[in-house]
Amino acid sequence: MPKKSYPGGFRLTLKTARALAVQEFGTAKGLEPDRGTDLEGYFRMQMGNLCVSIQPDIGMSGCIVIYAGPSTASHTCVGYFNRETLEPDYDTMDKYERQEKREALEQWVFGGGPEPCHKLIDEVWNRG
Repeated sequence: MPKKSYPGGFRLTLKTARALAVQEFGTAKGLEPDRGTDLEGYFRMQMGNLCVSIQPDIGMSGCIVIYAGPSTASHTCVGYFNRETLEPDYDTMDKYERQEKREALEQWVFGGGPEPCHKLIDEVWNRG
């Protein structure tokens, strides 16, 4: 029988998700499997207007990722945690941040074209 595969490459249990929720938010009250997905290891809780999702990083970093943000906002805070120690994984956070910045730069260049982008870069460079 083939070995079962899990999202993110590892099995995130409710026990581990609870420990991380208590560590980061002081409570795990209301933490339950995320019924919005049928993927194993996805958990969510709501604390007033704050929605929290705890799940394996599907980017295959091997980390647990927490998404937290107001239910009425489009922006969320994201944190990556070592799945063994539950300590923040700053290397993974830096990697994703650099990737997002690179993608934003590429989108800016592709959206405006190289000439306007070069002109703006030159203006900023010459001011500095």
